[in-house]
Amino acid sequence: MPDDQGAITVITDQEIDAVLCEAKGDAREAIRMLLHDLAVLAADAERLVSKGFVRNRAPWKRIG
Repeated sequence: MPDDQGAITVITDQEIDAVLCEAKGDAREAIRMLLHDLAVLAADAERLVSKGFVRNRAPWKRIG
């Protein structure tokens, strides 16, 4: 496994039940909540990642 990948997380039935309980048993609401959380995490990651790093530019590396 490459160093940049973490271990695969196993989601338990207990965790699934907790999400469904939070959504009061409504599977569509549970999916909506999870997608919302995923979108928030993605937006945070986008905001926090250096644009120069993404473009593979490192100002601390001198050429020549």
